[in-house]
Amino acid sequence: MSIPRFTPRQAVGNRLKARGETFEDMRVGKKVLLTWTEKWAEELASTLGATPAPRTMFIDTFWLRTVDTPEGGITVAFAPIGAPGTIMLMEDLIACGAESFVGVGASGGLNPNHPVGDVLIPNTVKILDEGTSVHYPDQGDPTGDQEMIKTLSGLIEKYGGRTTTGDWWTTDGFYREMTDDIALHMENGILGIDMETSAMYRVAQHRGVSACNILVVSDELWIEWNYGIDFSEFKTGVTAMQQAAIEWAQS
Repeated sequence: MSIPRFTPRQAVGNRLKARGETFEDMRVGKKVLLTWTEKWAEELASTLGATPAPRTMFIDTFWLRTVDTPEGGITVAFAPIGAPGTIMLMEDLIACGAESFVGVGASGGLNPNHPVGDVLIPNTVKILDEGTSVHYPDQGDPTGDQEMIKTLSGLIEKYGGRTTTGDWWTTDGFYREMTDDIALHMENGILGIDMETSAMYRVAQHRGVSACNILVVSDELWIEWNYGIDFSEFKTGVTAMQQAAIEWAQS
């Protein structure tokens, strides 16, 4: 039987050793809010009162901040964009005790009924166009945690956001979202597109942890590219998404 040459825990342990630290120095909460936008990470950490925690990586760019709670703590993680870097960090955090993940990010929208500012929740990833998931055992289409999807949907609506859940597309090729592929996937009912969800859901299934991504529509892809990060609707959606993520983390 083929097995990995080294495990995430071994890798983290060696990085810590090189810095004169141990696992006892790590402060990783059972709940993780993982985002790819540093400004959002700073806002989430500030609202939660999270303070800097030791990094699992050598690079300074990506960081962790944690707040202790009676339920096991909450970590805000500023993560690398794309499936490979995100999964490296996610695996590290699982090795340090993380049990559930909410990805707080942005997405391209493929459904005209859900324009810029709506918060989409990937349910099942039907289109896997990234290369990380295939390195994990195939357990069928990567699917988010159903209880988390239900809870987060209700919280987004509570805070005034428009939301829905549905089938998803994850890709490595940010600049290769081709018009014919978009048309085909729209016809097949795909709700949106990002760069991390399929791998996050596959790893969660493999490691026995929970994951659900909440992704505000930043750009519309169904006719002409409509990039909306300066729209008021986008800012409203971001606020609702962040408030929902914070309440989930504190519950």
